[in-house]
Amino acid sequence: MRIKDLHLIPWLLCSILTLVACSKDNDPKPDPGPDPYEVPQPPAQGSVAERTVLIYMVGDNNLSSFASSDLLELSEAIKKMDANTYKNNNLLVFYDQNSESLKPSLFRLIKTGDVKVSDTDPNKKELVINVQHENIMEYPNEVTSTDPSIIKEVMDKAFSTFPANSYGFVYWSHGDGWLPGKHQNVALRSLSPIKWIGVDWNNSSANQSNAFRTGIIELAQVLKSAPKKFDFLLLDACFMMSMETAYELKDCTDYLIGSPTETPGPGAPYEQVVPAMFSLSNAALRMGEIYFKYYDNKYNPNVTNSNSNWTGGVSMTVLDCSKLKELAMVTRAKLPSQTFDVKNLRSKVFDYDKRGSSSHVGYYDIQGLMENVLAPADYVEWQKAYQSALTYWNTTSQNYSAIVKMFSMDGAKGVSHYIPSSDTSAADRNKDYHSTAWYQDAGLESIGW
Repeated sequence: MRIKDLHLIPWLLCSILTLVACSKDNDPKPDPGPDPYEVPQPPAQGSVAERTVLIYMVGDNNLSSFASSDLLELSEAIKKMDANTYKNNNLLVFYDQNSESLKPSLFRLIKTGDVKVSDTDPNKKELVINVQHENIMEYPNEVTSTDPSIIKEVMDKAFSTFPANSYGFVYWSHGDGWLPGKHQNVALRSLSPIKWIGVDWNNSSANQSNAFRTGIIELAQVLKSAPKKFDFLLLDACFMMSMETAYELKDCTDYLIGSPTETPGPGAPYEQVVPAMFSLSNAALRMGEIYFKYYDNKYNPNVTNSNSNWTGGVSMTVLDCSKLKELAMVTRAKLPSQTFDVKNLRSKVFDYDKRGSSSHVGYYDIQGLMENVLAPADYVEWQKAYQSALTYWNTTSQNYSAIVKMFSMDGAKGVSHYIPSSDTSAADRNKDYHSTAWYQDAGLESIGW
C-alpha cells in the first residue's frame, strides 16, 4: 500500500471486523445429536434391511413355559439393542404355544417409548423403552406348526414383508436328530421324514404319542425356498448336531449351530445371543461362543441343577456347511471295505445319548467312530477335513441328562454319528438310516452298514 493511502486503514479494519462478525453469525450451529427422547425407527415394511432373522418357536408342548420366558428374553434383547443395529435389521418371531387363548402368530418385535418424570429427579425427564409385537399374521385357529407347509407359509410371509440382504433362521423346540417323524398330513409321509425336529401337541396333551414333528428332509426343502441361503441356522433343540442332520441341511445355510447332546431346559440365552445374530461378520461363531460361555459361567457340577438355575453345563458346536461335501468325499475315500462289529464299536465310542433303553438311540461321536474304523494315516487325513468344517466346538467337562443327571464329556468332539444297533428291535431304524444323504455320499455301505 502506498503511503498516501494510509488514511484508508481505519475504514478497512472496520470493514474486515464487520465481515468477520457477519461470517461468525452465519456459521452452522453445532449438531445437538440425536433427540434423547426419540425412539429409533425399524426398517419400514417392504424396505430392504441388512438382515432379517426369523425365530420359529414350536412351543405347543411341555416347553410352553420356556417359550414364554424366551419371548421375554427376546424382548429384552430388542430393548437394549443399539440404535444403529435396530434401524437396519428385523427380528421376527413365529409363536405357537400350548394355549387355547393364544393363537399361533407371526410378529416383529419393535421398540416403543414413553417420556416420564425421572424417579430420582423431579426436574428431569427420562425415556422408558418398551417392546411391542407388531402383528404380521395370525391364524384364527390352531395349526400344526411342525407341518412343513405351515413353516413355508410363515417364512414366505416373513421374508416378503421384511426383505433383507441376508437372513437367519432359528428353529426352537424339542429335537431328536435324524429319527423318524410323524405328520398329520399323510401325504407328507411320502417324503420319508426320517429325521425330525419340533413337537406339536395341537393344544392337547391327552395323546402325546400322536404329536406331530418336522422331518429334516422336509425342513431342508422348505428352507431352500428362502430368498437367499441363510447366513446361519440355529437348531435350539436336543441332539440336533448330528452329521446326518447337518449334511441334510448343508445347502440351506452357511453355518449350522446346535448341540450334539441334550440342551439346557432354558435354551439359548437370547438376551445375549440376539445382538450376535446381527453381526456383519462371524455371526454364527459369535452365537456359538456366547451360548456356550453363558452356561459355562454358571456351570457348577457340585450343586443341584434346575431349569431356574441351570448349572449343568452345555455343549455347543458350529459347523461350516460349505465344507461338508468335501468331508463326505474324504470319508468315502478313506473307509475300508470291511465289516465292523457294531456292538463293539458302540462300546468304544463316546455316546451323547444318556437316556434310558426305551428312548435311547445312540448318538456316537463321529471323530471317535472314525478313529476306530480308519487306518492311522487315513484317520489323520480325515481329521484334517473334519477340523476344517468344525468352526467352533466347546463343552463343559460334564453335561446334564434328564435320565442319568450329570455325566462326563470325556471323549466328545462336537458332532454325533449313528452306529447301527445289533438289536432286532432296531432293524427298521437301521434300514431307514440307509436313506440318509450322509450314509449314501459318505459310502457307509462299504463297512457293512
